[in-house]
Amino acid sequence: MEWGTGGRIIRAMADLRRQLREVFGLDDFRPSQREVIEAVMAGADVLCVMPTGAGKSLCYQFPAAAADGITIVVSPLIALMADQVQQLRDGGLPAEFLNSALSADEQRGVLAKLADGFSGMLYVAPERFFAPGFQRAMVSLRPALLAIDEAHCISQWGHDFRPDYARLGEARKRLGDPPTIALTATATEDVRRDIIEQLHLREPKVIVTGFDRPNLRYESRRVPKTSGKESELLKLVAEQKGSGIVYCATRKAVDEVAAMLQGSRARGDRAVVAYHAGLDGATRSANQESFMSSATAIAVATNAFGMGINKADLRFVVHYNLPGTLEAYYQEAGRAGRDGRTARCTILFSYQDRYTHEFFIEQLAQTEGADPKVVAERQARARQKLEQVIQYAQTHRCRRQMILDYFGEDRRVGDCNCDVCAALADLSANGDGPAVSDEVALLVAKLLSGVARLHGKFGVATIAEVLAGADNERGRRWGFSDLSVHGLLRAHSVKRLVAMLHRLIECGLVRQVDPDGMKFRPVLELTGAGVAVMKRDQPPPATLADLAPGRADVAEAPAPRGRSSGRRAERTVAPLVGDGGDPDAAGRFERLRAARARLAKEKGLPAYCVCHDRSLKQIALERPSDLEALERIPGLGKHKIEQYGRELLSALNDAQ
Repeated sequence: MEWGTGGRIIRAMADLRRQLREVFGLDDFRPSQREVIEAVMAGADVLCVMPTGAGKSLCYQFPAAAADGITIVVSPLIALMADQVQQLRDGGLPAEFLNSALSADEQRGVLAKLADGFSGMLYVAPERFFAPGFQRAMVSLRPALLAIDEAHCISQWGHDFRPDYARLGEARKRLGDPPTIALTATATEDVRRDIIEQLHLREPKVIVTGFDRPNLRYESRRVPKTSGKESELLKLVAEQKGSGIVYCATRKAVDEVAAMLQGSRARGDRAVVAYHAGLDGATRSANQESFMSSATAIAVATNAFGMGINKADLRFVVHYNLPGTLEAYYQEAGRAGRDGRTARCTILFSYQDRYTHEFFIEQLAQTEGADPKVVAERQARARQKLEQVIQYAQTHRCRRQMILDYFGEDRRVGDCNCDVCAALADLSANGDGPAVSDEVALLVAKLLSGVARLHGKFGVATIAEVLAGADNERGRRWGFSDLSVHGLLRAHSVKRLVAMLHRLIECGLVRQVDPDGMKFRPVLELTGAGVAVMKRDQPPPATLADLAPGRADVAEAPAPRGRSSGRRAERTVAPLVGDGGDPDAAGRFERLRAARARLAKEKGLPAYCVCHDRSLKQIALERPSDLEALERIPGLGKHKIEQYGRELLSALNDAQ
């Protein structure tokens, strides 16, 4: 079969790599591309989950080039179809598109080609299947392949559900149930199941190539007030000299941020363009062309921008507003670094961002004709996904690992350069990881106690005032001065305590919540991890190792005379050998450390997660004889004693 002006002949794919070079000018397949292509060419239905930039389009374009007949490609990217089709034509492959951007005469021309037996790729938007003119043409169309791009849009549990996509299973039947490939960069396991069910795929070959993008540096910067985002963005733009995208949640925010960057010196001589659906078509096209043709331009856009754009050299993606789901974040951040070089993906996180998404979630109830039960389910799922992305923005875990876990990929991240892992590396004092000092552990416990004693009824500022011992009319009215935690950290300013509490939020020990009737007034409550750290059953996360200021700044004032601090006096660990201490105790301590190192290695944990040096020193000095006695050692809760107690006692006895 002869296709294209070059007279290229494509026959049986005996040598796929040779055909890849001849038809597409590529030397070799990327990981998993060949597996997908071979499955499609064997006539199987395929669900392909492949990261942005991994080459999804080749997975249907290659089989389409080998097919004898028409391949229908479903895509929501109306604004980009003309460019995609032109690129195929430039490569000698016949291609057409049919969407609302064409005039009536142009649409009739494409339909006439279909009636004459067009053979090649036809790009259509999902709603086209239900337009009267195309429905008549569908009667005679029997495509060799149906390719559905951005297939996550078919699932109401996905991050970008589109009702027209939900009807594609019906359209597929009307086309004669052709072999089908569904492609997406973002689909959790439940979304994958939904895609298969909605499209009625027959025993599909599911190929998930992985979600890891090691070259992307994920980071989240907490900005307590939204007014501070401008200065943070300007810093980022000044630091990143290449091209990038700044995503905003609303059109208004796009216009404001674009104008701010255009008037700033931080951008240097780079062009800054805006892109959203409220701009007229000519302006959007001109701005997109300006962005694509420059190696340094910055686009400020709503979330759809970037889908299908083949710009591999993006050096940064900034989310000026929190995305609504981790799927959306992964897809949008994944538009950076498609050339394999390092790129930066930053969220500017402010808790107030959640209210924009909560408004969008409430608007789901306005969907005309929607089943109230289905709407309620979608709203509940959307709220759950919003909480997950907020947790991601505040996590003290490796961000790459959290993304892989979210998508169900069973592998462990190594050599990560996300902001959390970079902070751990910077703090690391030895091979066991950064040590959280006893001073910091005590400070964190006091902060958490302050949160606990306010019983989830007050926000950051109030808790900081209570811990600082503030004496004001509001505090007297609520009886704060009677609390055991009042003035517990009076050596620190309220401002510094607010910053410390935000650090606890970021690392997952404390969370902000909105109780009913208190919109826009988030209060603080402990998480499960926060309770464990407060009780000293586990150490604080290593990212808090730098929480305490210099020693000269933290000598706490004594509690006011006549008042109890509400806590037991700290037990003092006597000095060991080298500090004028007991040589025998020092020997026991070293044996205990060796036992701790073995336990840590077996569990795959840093040594400080088993127990701190302070606890080991106390064991070495007090020489507990059984598990019950071991429970009296500070820093060893019941759970840790169940896990490690016998081994520690054994090491202690060996030392004796």
